[in-house]
Amino acid sequence: MTAPELHCRRMVRFLPRWYRADREEELVGALLDAREAGGGRLAEGRELLSMLGLGLRARLAAGSAPARVVAFGDTVRLVALLGLLWGVLKGVLSLGHDLYDALGFSRTSTLYAAPGSPVEAAMSLYAAQSAQQIWHDIAVAVAAVVPLALLFAGRRRAARGVAGLVLIAGFAAFLYQYSFSFSPDLLGYFIPQWLPLLLMIAGFHIGAPLPSARKWWLALSGVTASALYLGIFGGSDLRGLSWFVWVAVLVIPAYFAFRRRSPAWSFSLAACCALVLAQSLVLKATMAAADFEALELAQVSLVSAGIVALIAAGIVDYRRTLS
Repeated sequence: MTAPELHCRRMVRFLPRWYRADREEELVGALLDAREAGGGRLAEGRELLSMLGLGLRARLAAGSAPARVVAFGDTVRLVALLGLLWGVLKGVLSLGHDLYDALGFSRTSTLYAAPGSPVEAAMSLYAAQSAQQIWHDIAVAVAAVVPLALLFAGRRRAARGVAGLVLIAGFAAFLYQYSFSFSPDLLGYFIPQWLPLLLMIAGFHIGAPLPSARKWWLALSGVTASALYLGIFGGSDLRGLSWFVWVAVLVIPAYFAFRRRSPAWSFSLAACCALVLAQSLVLKATMAAADFEALELAQVSLVSAGIVALIAAGIVDYRRTLS
């Protein structure tokens, strides 16, 4: 085996085994022909990037691939969509709450904790009555809405490009604000926000199907309207870790009541609920010097049990899909 052929075969190994089974010789031949045509190191770099991109698309395939690969790709795409919907919910609900306060209808953060408790002061992230906080809420909502809207409109490349810009801008702001501090608490708070954007870029490649525009537009509109309503008019005595954990508590049993037997839906909901719970626990642990209250422990227990149930259901459905 010549050195160029050996190098080409090493590049082809970036592709999954099932993909190489029928195409390896063809791909190696194409790479060798490109080498003979010339191009130098720049051409080799393009070939490497091409293999990496093809490998990612093959591992997140949607159609002509083994069932396990399709299930994984569908799960990645659903986590991206549901995670961004959570970002919309979070930004719009917090915006409604802060607009209510900014208009002079001040209320305490008993939405999140008992009056006078350390948690009440700690959760001021959601109750700050300042223009800066309002603009932050708008930015959080827009960062999730725009990629989703572009994707639902069929503009896949634009959606992925905006998601990439949001990721870069968010990471740059993180580095500037926290002076390159990568402490577990900071990462535990920000990674749940960044992960759906990263999965959108990876999952909605050129070979992946676009989501059903009508259904997801309805979901986006419903989430936006309900979050704004709850942020402005919602009661202030729904205590616990956060609104978002309560949403997870309600969504999990609703899914089991109406679910389709799809491993992708079970696994993606489990992943998103885990992200919501993890971020809320990070806020509780790092911003509030207080023990968990009974209601907070109940929330954690309910969501954790729901996540386990979702994973179990996903495994059962996954095995049935493969059989």
